[in-house]
Amino acid sequence: MEKLHLMNAGYYTNAAMLLFAKEPDRWQLGAYTKIGFFETDADLLYQDEIHGSLLEQIDKAIEIIHLKYMKAKISYEGMQRIERYFVPDAALREALLNALCHKMYQSCIPIQISVYEDRLYIANCGRLPENWTIRNLMDKHASKPYNPSIADIYYLAGFIENWGRGIEKICSACESDGTSPPEYTVHPGDIMIKFTASEDRIIRIADKKVNENEQKLLSLLFEDPGYTVTQLSHILKVSRKTIASRLKALKEKGAIERVGSDRKGYWKIN
Repeated sequence: MEKLHLMNAGYYTNAAMLLFAKEPDRWQLGAYTKIGFFETDADLLYQDEIHGSLLEQIDKAIEIIHLKYMKAKISYEGMQRIERYFVPDAALREALLNALCHKMYQSCIPIQISVYEDRLYIANCGRLPENWTIRNLMDKHASKPYNPSIADIYYLAGFIENWGRGIEKICSACESDGTSPPEYTVHPGDIMIKFTASEDRIIRIADKKVNENEQKLLSLLFEDPGYTVTQLSHILKVSRKTIASRLKALKEKGAIERVGSDRKGYWKIN
């Protein structure tokens, strides 16, 4: 910890606790990430909280966003399966790392990720450097992290650079993926980034009125439409009867349909 400059007068710093403690929110309220799926601004369908050290939260958050919150458009190039989310992986990861590095942890408010079927917001209690505007943020600028100690460990871990290129990398990833660049909104107490899906990336699920258990099942079928009832039962750790009941409900709601036989067919997501 001394070599990492995470000690002061023989005591661990707050950055040390946030970066390496298993449960940092025991000592710092709000030191976690909250994710919710919204049908409309007023209708929250389900949510999760991502706890753990700041070194762990980034991978945990991306994993659950991909598994449960964002659906990939699937295509094939020859025999290779291609999955494309409406927010490119590199852009999403960089935006989350920026939020974790620049958050005002003394606010005691978690990072909030709001996912809709056609857009994603990351809201973070933070502020721009003094006298900066959004234009400064979008133009080339020096690296000025709100939490230099956290940013330094992320740099040493290979998570980020230390040249103030985070937003440039986010926009570049979106451009390479053929998606629109994100929009930034700066409020007095927080900064929000918004990613918007292009029409060809939108998978409309919310209007099917699926519940959380059905959503988990849909996530697996997006992952592999060929999953059998037995495989789904094993993955979700519920009975085959329960899986069959949920599949029936999804079919009745028009969310899925069976193509081909029970043994050799697959599930088509509508």
